[in-house]
Amino acid sequence: MSSAEERGKLLSGTEVAANLRNLLRSEVGKLREELPGFKPGLAIVQVGGREDSNIYIRMKIKAAQEIGIEATHLKLPRTITEAELLMKLKKLNGDPSVHGIIVQMPLDSDNPIDSHLITDSVSPDKDVDGLNTINE
Repeated sequence: MSSAEERGKLLSGTEVAANLRNLLRSEVGKLREELPGFKPGLAIVQVGGREDSNIYIRMKIKAAQEIGIEATHLKLPRTITEAELLMKLKKLNGDPSVHGIIVQMPLDSDNPIDSHLITDSVSPDKDVDGLNTINE
């Protein structure tokens, strides 16, 4: 094995992300051609208002827009209860205009909420982050 083969290839995360976005943009474009009127929808659910979460959400929305996905940010109050959050997720699971759901972690709630229960309540078919037990 030569010394060049022994060394790994240095990857650029920025380059990999750009290539992935280009591929996804192309795939979304093809879907829209095949299904006129189709608009892939993403719901990003946030409980509370942690600034670090806000930064990640802005990045996710920008990335979604770049590839042709309509992203909606559902900012829920810190006072939301577990039952209320479960009902919101049930509604999103049943909404045919929502094709993907992200629950931004950590949950910033004044009330006790079981984050595992929340991630498992997202339909496996719409679970963008793959956090549902079925998708792990």
